[in-house]
Amino acid sequence: MDDHLTGPARRSRAAAIYLRCYPRDAAGTEYQRTALEGFALQRGLPAPYAFTDDGRRSGGPLPELERLLRRVEQGWVDTVLVPGPFVFSLDDRASAATVRRLEELGCRVLELPGRAGRARPPAPRDSPDGHAARTLAASRPPALRSA
Repeated sequence: MDDHLTGPARRSRAAAIYLRCYPRDAAGTEYQRTALEGFALQRGLPAPYAFTDDGRRSGGPLPELERLLRRVEQGWVDTVLVPGPFVFSLDDRASAATVRRLEELGCRVLELPGRAGRARPPAPRDSPDGHAARTLAASRPPALRSA
């Protein structure tokens, strides 16, 4: 999975955002969607389509994830932005398998900068993107910081 430390964004046909939160959290989902839309803009990506399975458990049916996978298979989407791989599943192996599947289909999966446990971006004086990423992480509500 690519992250904020990779080089310049390649030209994308279409970008998508995938979000899932259980239990349903409309405010948190909207917050993450807004952050990912800003991240897409920073990366020079086209305005992303949103696919949301809010309120659904990762072990159950995820109709929007399935719809997103079909769009990737059809070549309509080649970049997926997520707040972290946990949106696919809370099980690390299952989420890694979904990321792998998307990548095998020729899709990039970009993670929102500033996730816990990730390498930190450069200091603000070195990179305006680093500042934006750190500001985003610091302003995230506590419930989203531990996601």
